[in-house]
Formats: sequence, structure tokens, C-alpha cells
Amino acid sequence: MKQLETILTNLSISQPAQQIYISLLKDGEATARTLASRTNITRTSIYDHVKLLKSKNLIVERAIDGTTFFAIGDVRQLEQLLDDQIDTLNTQQKFLSQQLPKLIASSQTVQPKIRFFEGADGTKQLLKDILWYDNITLYIYWPYEHMLNFFGKEFLTWFNQRRKVRDITIKTIWNVTTKNIKNHIFSQDSKDVQRRYLTQKKASTMSYIIYDKKVAFISSDKESFGFIVDSQEFATLMHMQFNALWANARSTSKK
Repeated sequence: MKQLETILTNLSISQPAQQIYISLLKDGEATARTLASRTNITRTSIYDHVKLLKSKNLIVERAIDGTTFFAIGDVRQLEQLLDDQIDTLNTQQKFLSQQLPKLIASSQTVQPKIRFFEGADGTKQLLKDILWYDNITLYIYWPYEHMLNFFGKEFLTWFNQRRKVRDITIKTIWNVTTKNIKNHIFSQDSKDVQRRYLTQKKASTMSYIIYDKKVAFISSDKESFGFIVDSQEFATLMHMQFNALWANARSTSKK
């Protein structure tokens, strides 16, 4: 049900309304009194949340012997609502893409030199910042096991697909602390990925990514944070360090 709750949240269904929908889905039709008992939501509030669900055609009501019962409507309506939302977002994205140059030119925003991100979900936004760019190279120091544990394979696979769409290439250094390299994100060699390996007994668990004039740092899941430094001077300094590591790294993980 966790995934269903996520879908309902994305459809702007409040948490109490979600409880009502899931209760009707699992336990069948019910009166407002029964729903209040099942969900611990007050009976008067039940009607407000039911009104929202009815407006989206997610539930129906019927009268039996003068008593009103609520029940799940056609569950395929969830898919229709998602399709409608996707269409709306695509339209809005197209409009924004067309207007973005004008908005940037007319705005007076100030980009902070350092931005911090906390937790796995927060730090995912750090990687998404990279996806604003096209046709750039990422210079990455990547302790692969720690990053895989931190972000999870599903998100990193999504990120890898998106950076390919934007023609973002990778030049990466992996530290090798185990005998066998696991096959997962960034592990398969391709034309847009260059990889070398370092063997270090006390390798860093933190990653960094140099792109444009920025450097992003990402901790392991133990500390769970990240930050971006927006500075040409600092990016140049980190490029010097990366190039030194690259020169001492091997093209194979085998000792």
C-alpha cells in the first residue's frame, strides 16, 4: 500500500482522504460512521474528505434504506488522473522551457556559493542539479559501494538514463577495496564513460563531482549529507587534484 499512498499524495489527496480510500479498497463499502470507526477520523470530517474523493471520481455513494454508503469507484480512474497530471506537467514544462531564457534574463536572483543538502532524499536534489546541464563532462571520485548504499540502485539508474539524454559524459575514479567489482550503475564501460581505479587501504567514503564551475560533495549513508560549492577557483583546484589521482590510477581493477 506504500506505493499507492505515494500515488495518492502525488494526486494531491490528503492523508485522511487516503485513509478513507484505502479503507474502502481493503474492507469494502461503509457508512460515514463505519469509516470514522475504521480510520479514527471524526464523522463530521469524513464528509469533507469524501467530497474530495468524489470530485476526483475515486469513490461513489449510494443510498440503501435511507442510509448512505460509500464505496470504491472504478480503480482505473487512478491511472486516468495520473495521465491527466502527466499531460498537464508536460504542457507546463514545454512552456517553461520556452520562457526560461526570458525569465533568467529578467530575474535578479543570487545563487549562493555553497548549498547544503541533508538526508538521502535531500542529497538526490544535489545530483539533479547536474541535470540542468547539457554536453558537459563530469569528473567524479566515486566510492561505488558507499554511493550505491546511499542513493540506491533505482535512483542511480534513473540518474544515469537522464544524464545520457543530456549528452553528459563521465570521467571517473573508483577506489578498489574489494576483490570483485559488483555490476551496477556506472559499472558498464561505454563510449561516454572513462574509468580508472585506485587501490587504497583507507579509501574515502565520500564522493565528489566536478562539473561546470561547481563541485558537489556527497557523504556516505553514515553521515547522509552533501553540498555544492559554486566557485570557478575551487573547481580549478579540485580539477588539479582529480588529474593527479587520474595519473596514478590504473585502467583495470585487477591488482
